[in-house]
Amino acid sequence: MDKMTGSEFYDYVVRTFKRTDKSAEVYDAITDTILDMCERMEFEDTKVEAYTVSGISALGDYKLDLPDNFGRLIGDVRWSDGEDSFTLDKSSKQKFNEQFPGHDGTDPIDGEPTNYCVFGNQILLGPVPDDTTYEYQIDYSTFPADVVTSSTTEVLFTDKARECVKFGTLARVFEVVEAFDLADRYRVRFENELAQFVDREKKNTRAVFAMKQADM
Repeated sequence: MDKMTGSEFYDYVVRTFKRTDKSAEVYDAITDTILDMCERMEFEDTKVEAYTVSGISALGDYKLDLPDNFGRLIGDVRWSDGEDSFTLDKSSKQKFNEQFPGHDGTDPIDGEPTNYCVFGNQILLGPVPDDTTYEYQIDYSTFPADVVTSSTTEVLFTDKARECVKFGTLARVFEVVEAFDLADRYRVRFENELAQFVDREKKNTRAVFAMKQADM
């Protein structure tokens, strides 16, 4: 099944909701449901493997801007000089400041990056990179950057878990119209469907376990 468009999914919800005078509320509820799902789990549809050198364009720069649709990092940042590659150590902002105290000064510590921290929608690198050609791998999960409207071409998750998105949407719009019993009913169904969706995703990405045979 392909992902449904915004208008197709709206019609799918309204076949149960019945009311057509709350279109803005329905679209808001679809958007909020998808955001809720993205907050709960790093689904395969939201994972991105990104490589970037664009953030470090001049010597002395040590900040990589995070993408507009950035949700959360998956794993750690990796550094490469074209030949060697390794994982950078993650630091808190406080520890990072202690490790690299002169980053914004006139004589910062530079070299091949070994550490990073996430702060202010940026990845801060330490030491300050001594080469602008280094490449950085950032694996992350996305959050939708745009609200769902009738012109949305693909509504996230509607190819794999459309009932889950529908139940979450119905729980929200029934609450808006103060049909609280129906809202509670669909919230329970949403949670059940979401748990099944999460379980499927985990099984799909879980490494295969093979028992090693003992030497005879």
